[in-house]
Amino acid sequence: MKFEHLVQINDLLHPTAVPLTRNQLWQGLVYRAEAPMAFVEHIDEAEILLRHESGIHRRVLMGKLEVIDHIHYEHEVSVHYDTQPSELHLGGQMWMYIEEPQAGALFVRFIYETPHPEDSDPELDKYLSYLRSAWQEADIDTVREIRHLADSGKLG
Repeated sequence: MKFEHLVQINDLLHPTAVPLTRNQLWQGLVYRAEAPMAFVEHIDEAEILLRHESGIHRRVLMGKLEVIDHIHYEHEVSVHYDTQPSELHLGGQMWMYIEEPQAGALFVRFIYETPHPEDSDPELDKYLSYLRSAWQEADIDTVREIRHLADSGKLG
């Protein structure tokens, strides 16, 4: 299954809203990768297993589910999650791309790819529809949390 959507960050038609800078947005997306418990309440434990010049490897526990992610950063451009499959998780990939079609007009494009087959089973299709909706809500919440972090001075 592939799913993508766009979240607007700065609306140039509403100048009263405090805009985020590209760097603040970038720092927030990296913070989501490195401190996921600040963004997802049902995570029991998260640890960075390895840090390297282009990203991190991390382990996240949610109940009995252990998720191992390899996360790659392209500075102020994208964050790419590559999740390993396991007995309880099929794995998959997620990209967050910062887009700026004109100066200051920031967006984040979220792209998800999983091995779930689409249009194969009505029950699975219901689940996948729910999953797409949950991802979209989580991504909107991510932007809300990034704004909160920026407003409180925690992002450059």
